[in-house]
Amino acid sequence: MAVGTALRRVPAALARNPLLIVLFGLFGLLQAIQVLTQQINPIVGLAISGVMILVYLFGLPFLQGGVIKMADEALDGTTSLASFVAAGKENYVSLLGATLAVFGGLMVLGIIINVVVFAGIFVVSTGMQSTVGLVIVGAIGLLLGLLYLAFAFVIQFYPQEIVLNDAGALDSLKQSYHLVRAHVVSSAGFLVIAMVAGGLIGVVVGLLSSVLLPPTGMGVPGLPQGGVLSMVGYAVVSVLAMALGGSTFSLFAVAFYRELRGPIAADAPMASA
Repeated sequence: MAVGTALRRVPAALARNPLLIVLFGLFGLLQAIQVLTQQINPIVGLAISGVMILVYLFGLPFLQGGVIKMADEALDGTTSLASFVAAGKENYVSLLGATLAVFGGLMVLGIIINVVVFAGIFVVSTGMQSTVGLVIVGAIGLLLGLLYLAFAFVIQFYPQEIVLNDAGALDSLKQSYHLVRAHVVSSAGFLVIAMVAGGLIGVVVGLLSSVLLPPTGMGVPGLPQGGVLSMVGYAVVSVLAMALGGSTFSLFAVAFYRELRGPIAADAPMASA
């Protein structure tokens, strides 16, 4: 099975390339600084969060390109920061275009879903007793929710298509769709593993943050005894979680993609569909 084969390749690749762990550790440190800034000074933290949203939107394509290329090289040998920078620059425009297209599509679906949800809330809050109306609203909401998930499911490999298969922005979305369609069960298994693993890491970090972090806005002078140590503890946990989780998943995602893409790499209709 593609999932099992991909997972078995991760430990050796990670051991050969601790640079990936360090790189994701730096990403985790940036996230921890953002969270801790909000704890110390919510106003400054809010400003930093706004800046980080823009950095995330326009910096993500560069990071995706670099990380995917590093993971691809790591699976066969060793990699370097030079590969990260080169791949990030080389694939930036295509990844940015595809990312904006995906973001736009998901945003439109999200807006429609919210409208349907608020319509259902309005029907209930106004005391309307139309069971048929509620059923219709619920059915539409469920259908749109499934459509949202289906869209995210079929385009999940577009970054790999751009970086590893030289696809353009729009072609990457189509090729990802064809790849998923050809391997629905394996792709679903990969997505479930990714969601469960990511969810578990998120829950652990979230629980630890609720225990370790002081109440928001207390400021440095008002931190309770041990508050600074607690915040440092949170930063350490956050960095370790991102370093280990991010590096492992990046290798797993590329290894899995290669397992799927190999048998049909020469499939001409996929590239031209």
